[in-house]
Amino acid sequence: MSNKSKKDMDIARKIWLAGIGAYGRAVDDATEAYAKVGKETTKIFEDLVGKGAELEGTVAEVAKSVVPEMTQKHRAQVEDRMERMKAALGLGEVAADQQEHIESVETRLDAMEEKIDAILAAVAKPKPAPRARAKKPVTKKPAAKKPAAKK
Repeated sequence: MSNKSKKDMDIARKIWLAGIGAYGRAVDDATEAYAKVGKETTKIFEDLVGKGAELEGTVAEVAKSVVPEMTQKHRAQVEDRMERMKAALGLGEVAADQQEHIESVETRLDAMEEKIDAILAAVAKPKPAPRARAKKPVTKKPAAKKPAAKK
């Protein structure tokens, strides 16, 4: 091996080792950062749980006094909006003649469903396989004779 190729191989090996070293350092840094964040996250979470436990009683007291009033008010608003939407869409109370029409349509739909079921049942029955036709033997025609060449 020549001196130049030996130097090139040495440089290539050092570059390779530097890359591996950079990877190792990145893994070590990431591991340390993860461990640090994990400990801090746990501490922050525990602090928040403690603060929530302190405020839980106060929130429950306020909710008992405020929520029923708000609930009744909002329920009335929602019901009012629903009634207005029903009226706008024509979905209010159904008149007696409309009810009869709806029942008539339902009866006709039931009859159509029964007919469709009968048709589907008839179509679903397997049909017998068609018979194979007998093939006629192929007969070759004799080749046409060429007229004799004139001399």
